[in-house]
Amino acid sequence: MKVLVTGAAGMLGRDLVPILAESHEVIEADIDQFDIADWPSTLDFIEPRRPEALINLAAFTAVDRCETERDAAFRVNAVGPGNLARACERIGARIVHVSTDYVFEGAASRPWREDDRPMPKSVYGKSKHLGEIAVFGESGRCAVVRTAWLYGPHGGNFVESILRIAGERDTLSVVDDQAGSPTYTVDLARGLATILDRGLCGLYHFTNSGQTTWRGFALAVLAEAGLEREVLPLTTEQLGRPAIRPLYSVMDTSKFERDAGYRPRSWEQGLSDYMKRRPAITA
Repeated sequence: MKVLVTGAAGMLGRDLVPILAESHEVIEADIDQFDIADWPSTLDFIEPRRPEALINLAAFTAVDRCETERDAAFRVNAVGPGNLARACERIGARIVHVSTDYVFEGAASRPWREDDRPMPKSVYGKSKHLGEIAVFGESGRCAVVRTAWLYGPHGGNFVESILRIAGERDTLSVVDDQAGSPTYTVDLARGLATILDRGLCGLYHFTNSGQTTWRGFALAVLAEAGLEREVLPLTTEQLGRPAIRPLYSVMDTSKFERDAGYRPRSWEQGLSDYMKRRPAITA
């Protein structure tokens, strides 16, 4: 297939493009090529290239900045995906769009399923939820994939932040009342490629399996690095960030497992793989 990847220069895109390129012709696009929130620009870029499928990774992901830059957040996260889906529908292409755990309000006692009601509390979550609605409203052949707690080798991420701080001090303070599944971008990229290759449509959740807290994740990072540091627990309230964070972001991936034919590996395995690749990444 000829596959257009929007947001190709980002952390996830830089892992996805080489995986897709193993079996597809890939067209890479980012903000320098066209503005997804501008309909004429979107159509002018997509229509002459006529991809058979599009995977949208473009997003305004600075969660706290979204609270003060509302217009930009809704342009990129809501209007943009709708434009992409509309253009794909016009040329008969499929679209796979990446969304987020932030569409949920964050209070749950079991992993979030695809049929749970979204109730976003932050501007970021609200804009991403509207993006999902726009994609389903504009396209008859689409998949929306919600994920959470991403980290990867091609961008700033939690793992590198913990290692940097551990290099500066002996004691760290990390939030311990938010639960989720740290998800390695390489694993998500493979999941997106599977959804594309199998022609899957509808709403899916994908994260690495298992769950922890941010503090538990930090402890695992330090253990993988062979570092002994004291990691003190913080509450979300003590952290005091502008945007409301979901306290529970664990996603039920059983629908993906059934339709894709495999279970995502554990977050611990993903982290171990990342740490083994790290010397080459940071060299």
